[in-house]
Amino acid sequence: MSPQAKKPFYRLLVLMSAIGSSLLLGAPSAIADQKDEKRTTGPEFFITPSTGTGTAVAARNQQFLCLAAIPLAPTDINFTASTTPWVQGNKVIASKIAYVEGAVDWKKVPNARPEFRTWVEGGMRRLKGNGIPNHPTGVFPVQPGTAAYAYYAAAPAEGYSSAAAIPIEPWDLDVTVPANPVYSETPTCISDLTVGVVTQTGAVWHANIAYAGVWVDPIAALPVDKCWGHPYNKQYHYHGSWKCFPRQGDDNKHSPLFGYAMDGFGIYGPRGEEGKLLRNADLDECHGHVGRIEWDGKTRKMYHYHLNNEFPYGPGCYRGAPGTIAGHGKHSHGFPAAKSVDPAASTDIYGNKLN
Repeated sequence: MSPQAKKPFYRLLVLMSAIGSSLLLGAPSAIADQKDEKRTTGPEFFITPSTGTGTAVAARNQQFLCLAAIPLAPTDINFTASTTPWVQGNKVIASKIAYVEGAVDWKKVPNARPEFRTWVEGGMRRLKGNGIPNHPTGVFPVQPGTAAYAYYAAAPAEGYSSAAAIPIEPWDLDVTVPANPVYSETPTCISDLTVGVVTQTGAVWHANIAYAGVWVDPIAALPVDKCWGHPYNKQYHYHGSWKCFPRQGDDNKHSPLFGYAMDGFGIYGPRGEEGKLLRNADLDECHGHVGRIEWDGKTRKMYHYHLNNEFPYGPGCYRGAPGTIAGHGKHSHGFPAAKSVDPAASTDIYGNKLN
């Protein structure tokens, strides 16, 4: 296998055997009966997928994936629940996560100050920046002696001594999506890890999947920083919470726009009309619905996605035609897929040894 063929699907792999975690059958996904979430803290917990949750079809409580970088059929990709200390049954308890420590103010970092702008031209919406968020992040590389270090140090990462050594750096964030996306009754699968751009911060959302010898929910398997982000290939991105988004709206009103999915439809916060906290049962299989929203300065009734605290936490598939990410080709996430798989070998699908 060539060196490129061995590049990992997700560089922040979590080897459960290496970090002493076991894998446990989780409880079935349930309606999140949390208290009204506080806009300055985010949800108290998240409902993580149970063992056996699939990725081959569009359905509530799961993602519909066809990731170009994975040489496996979607029917072969199913989640296994993890039992890191912050997972209790089917819940990820926010207060128990061993968050990556520190607070890097990127506005004070030369050659890495946040840059982001968006505009509409020729019927397309451009979202362009350097991927650095406008809020502080944890310190990456993860520092020895901190609570998160053992988890990252146990995770291999190509080109680094471990995932703990991966830094955050500026990158060419350049996304083009339809300015007026067209709704389709037939959902489209997610073919790239980048599922959307957070216009409030200038960073991106990733699909909520990681490989750890088995497929896992990232927030259940690896600590994030206190803004629920960490770097992939030096690129900072979010999983789960919207804790650090600066404009979260009023408790008695519909959440404001947080950003755009890769199909151009808007991604809004957890509140629907009159401030109701939305559950997966209120949304369709792609984690959205049709309703009245603020769109390009006008109130419109149209399809849109929501974030909430039930897996997959945001878009689980697309209702429109996906746009493009510069440098990613056709949603390849920037690297080629492995060419062969040996299911009997004690390696992951990219040839990396599991023990």
